[in-house]
Amino acid sequence: KEAHIMEIFDALGLSAHKDTIVGDIFIRGLSGGQKRRLSVALEALSSPKNFFLDEPTSGLDSESAYQLLKFLKDYAQKGKGRRVILTIHQPSSFIWNLIDNVVLLSKGKLVYQGPRKNMETFFEHCGHPTPPEYNPADHYVTAVNDEFSLHSKDADTWAADFQEWAKQHHTTREHKRLSVAVAENVGIEDPERGQRPSFASTGRRRSSVGLFFQPVEIGTSRSGGFFTAVELTRRYFKNLFFNPGILGTRIAMYVMLSLVIGALFWDLGSNTTYPSIQSRTALLFYCVAFFVFMSVAVLPFTVLERGIVNKEVQNGYYHPALYQAAQAVSSIPGTALLAFLTTLIILTMTKLNEPYWYFLNMFLALNCAE
Repeated sequence: KEAHIMEIFDALGLSAHKDTIVGDIFIRGLSGGQKRRLSVALEALSSPKNFFLDEPTSGLDSESAYQLLKFLKDYAQKGKGRRVILTIHQPSSFIWNLIDNVVLLSKGKLVYQGPRKNMETFFEHCGHPTPPEYNPADHYVTAVNDEFSLHSKDADTWAADFQEWAKQHHTTREHKRLSVAVAENVGIEDPERGQRPSFASTGRRRSSVGLFFQPVEIGTSRSGGFFTAVELTRRYFKNLFFNPGILGTRIAMYVMLSLVIGALFWDLGSNTTYPSIQSRTALLFYCVAFFVFMSVAVLPFTVLERGIVNKEVQNGYYHPALYQAAQAVSSIPGTALLAFLTTLIILTMTKLNEPYWYFLNMFLALNCAE
């Protein structure tokens, strides 16, 4: 596993940053481009058969974008039955030559679908030959864009031209199936029959992916058990180590509030009069209510982490119950420290008895709040 991870990191240029924290809004870590490459690496670790990416080169420089696409190309070729499907804008000539098949859309209409190497023939057939020493991808996008030129053909005309051209050049079963799949998804007519395909007759979902791939259960876990929970717990402790401000802020808040409450209920002692009993009742109520309510101080950090957890759960890295268990276990030392500090301060200032029961009550209350 370690060798597999390092192989992917080497291919994506992340080896030099393997010990660098990712970072967040509080701590500086990886750059935006490095984070994007890291997200691709994380998905590649599980070796999915169908790899979907939405604009993976956005925010990357030309060399990083090329190396990323080269990695994806090698990934698809090395694994049997692997497919890499991605959306991309303005690819360079080097990136363009790595692509095998292209689906080109204009205003939701299918302008071209098929092998990349056949696009030059299609556009030449439509009266738009590729100029020499010109990026083919830029030329094709410019040719189908009618927003800035009154002389360009509209999307419907391009779609009709492609249907006519496809009848003459694309006769294999695979091309027909993919044409129908894309037609279902973008709403064009069936290129073979001149009408929209019948979804009822096929019994398939309105999706181009559904025609080729088995449906995937989103959110199912590919891994689970004790070792996954241990690893999640270890990761949570690492987050606390690299973000000491999370626990430090809470300690400062709890200490300050403990001093305020201790000053308000100073030296209650062991007096058993009715007013003293009322004061003890109020003290215990305020301690539990205020300290439990102050657990919302970690809410901003939880919101930041939620996006990562949701993504990992949807990708099947682990079950949500394992994450909850790991979070509950890893929060015990922090809540124990907070309960100990509040118990020490308040009982010292108020002269209450039974410190062990007070600590246990506060510890359980804080854990419930977490």
